[in-house]
Amino acid sequence: MLNPDQIIASAEQPMRNFCKSFQEIIGDWKPFLRATEKILKGEDVGNDAVQPEMQFLVDWSKLIMDVTRQGQWDWSRPDVQALFKTYAESRMYKIFADAMIDMVVAIAKAGQIGTVVEIGTGPGKVTEVLCREMVKNGISVPVIISDSAPGIKSVGRRLQNEYPGLLIADFVWDITQDPPRELITRLQRPVIMYERFCIPYGGYETIDRIASVADILLLLEDFNLTEKKEAYDIIFEKIGLQFFTYQKTREYLEKHFQFVHPFKDTGAINLTDTCFFLLAMKQIAPGMARAVKPV
Repeated sequence: MLNPDQIIASAEQPMRNFCKSFQEIIGDWKPFLRATEKILKGEDVGNDAVQPEMQFLVDWSKLIMDVTRQGQWDWSRPDVQALFKTYAESRMYKIFADAMIDMVVAIAKAGQIGTVVEIGTGPGKVTEVLCREMVKNGISVPVIISDSAPGIKSVGRRLQNEYPGLLIADFVWDITQDPPRELITRLQRPVIMYERFCIPYGGYETIDRIASVADILLLLEDFNLTEKKEAYDIIFEKIGLQFFTYQKTREYLEKHFQFVHPFKDTGAINLTDTCFFLLAMKQIAPGMARAVKPV
């Protein structure tokens, strides 16, 4: 079966790299916490209140408060789209994305993986890194990309053209619903599935949906360790991002997975209440590289 110790060990070096980068780029988390406390109260926060790489989150928090004060949050607003594009090009985004892909690739190299599934592909920036690293490391397992937006189809076509040596399939999948039957029939076990900042928009029950097909699951979220909401948690709730605790997330994961491993070290100073990465695994016997039965 999949060896939990081996899988966890393979992810340790990517996590060490992440912690080192987070320490170098972010350092102290406290200035951001103080800034969001002021923003929540409606007080002014200057552009020198936080480290440059944290400025996006300050601007993002200000925009959320401004927009929701006027009415409902709208992801299609040009100012929202423009600011989020800035984040997608930032070093902070890159260190999170690199850590996730490095972990997926390391696990794929360490164990027999039948399929890689990405949840919340979006424009495919992270997927491009995955495909590039798979080619570089000689990994040729099928890749399934998914998103709730129909635009996933064009992302799939582009990636298929750019990486003709990889088998890439795309599916529209709202993870608050069961995975499409067509997606399930494309899977070969063991399945490694990963996501980035998606499941809190759908609630804890989304874990039940994605766990039905994942043998190894990598989650990247702000999992709260203390169950105490900070100012930024309250601000982000205004755009539908639910407050996720590590304890309750673990309860949901343990319904489906025999092994749950948190990576609690972030590398940041004064960030003791958050766990970013969780790794969950099922018991899979050797040689079970077979089709997943539709649910």
